[in-house]
Amino acid sequence: MKIVVLGSGLLGVTTAYELARRGFEVTVIDRQSESGRETSFANGAQLSYSDAAPWANPATLSKLPGWLMRSDAPLVFRLRADWQMVRWGFAFLRNCTAERSRINHVNLLRLALYSRERLEHIRHDTGIAFDFDNKGILHVYGTKKEFDLAKAQNEFQAKFGCEQRELTREECVSLEPALAHSPNPLLGGIHSIMDETGDAYVYCNALAKYCAERYGVKFEYGVTLKKLLTENGLVMAASTDQGDITADGFVMALGSYSTLHMRRLGIRLPIYPMKGYSVTIDANDYCPKMSLSDGTHKIVYSRVGNHLRVAGTAEFAGYNDRINKKRITPIVEASKKFLPKANWDAPVHTWACLRPQTPDGPPIIGPTPYRNLFLNTGHGTLGWTQAAGSAAILGDIMEGKPPAIIMLGLTLRR
Repeated sequence: MKIVVLGSGLLGVTTAYELARRGFEVTVIDRQSESGRETSFANGAQLSYSDAAPWANPATLSKLPGWLMRSDAPLVFRLRADWQMVRWGFAFLRNCTAERSRINHVNLLRLALYSRERLEHIRHDTGIAFDFDNKGILHVYGTKKEFDLAKAQNEFQAKFGCEQRELTREECVSLEPALAHSPNPLLGGIHSIMDETGDAYVYCNALAKYCAERYGVKFEYGVTLKKLLTENGLVMAASTDQGDITADGFVMALGSYSTLHMRRLGIRLPIYPMKGYSVTIDANDYCPKMSLSDGTHKIVYSRVGNHLRVAGTAEFAGYNDRINKKRITPIVEASKKFLPKANWDAPVHTWACLRPQTPDGPPIIGPTPYRNLFLNTGHGTLGWTQAAGSAAILGDIMEGKPPAIIMLGLTLRR
């Protein structure tokens, strides 16, 4: 059976791997010149299985009024005449209740822990290298309120098999000596022992190469999807700027742009682009050796080879993926205070991307009203974390098998 995967980011490439190893004939198309060039290119590098709390929660709701007045807030809405954003915003607010947040949290955690298992399989099966590290992620906190929230989340997630360890200030510095040079307040931290890091861009290209060589997967780059051609409840072809591509089945894995293409088919996806930013510098001896998450400023730090990747902020500004210097500056300034001896004299490489965010948090995986069209999109800030599990689930579904985990809250029919 011939399958066309639309998109060659983390979700698209990992889906291609899962389908190809099950015997499907797979072609992947992408408008870029190689895999992982958009949202997957310069993300925070964290495989944060233990950081599964959705953005929509009571704590975020209480902070929103203050954030709306700050240009350097972790979450920013650019007010615009955009009905899709307004509808998404109301859905987000509905999911900020304690009960809905708890349900979404459990659904995200279930997928995350399964993804950890599946990524381990991919690593051992393929032998690909992507600067993988399994030291865990250290979340540090400078205020009692944020630390108490983290402790409560830790206790909640422990019920579902998530392994985390509460640390004192001294234990945090012992675990990551780079913190000793930080003048920022540090009350303590949470060490997410199960978490990992890796270069998502390198992973995408290494896995794409493996799929092409091992399974004959075709990667067609520089090909832009124009629309899907349908007839009698089936997708007949993908119409592209290079001509029509026919197949027996199609997988929509175009991230934020999935919404635009599905809308043309009369299917509304509850996904809106949430712009994220990152900066990358050459690492020196004063940069952290393990991945850190600054719980007070909502900024993450990861070693990616010989570089330090710093990522943070969430901005709702439509499909504008241009770098806004007003959003980069707070990240750099906060990072200089957090890690004052890092190599800030080196060139700072900036990046912005559009992350496909659902209002409730979990992604959308599985079938659509079109019998041969499937979804693997809407992963928001957790695409790297959830890619391996999401692709395996979709592989099960397309193979006609029951998914390995319960699909509650993970499908189009929420």
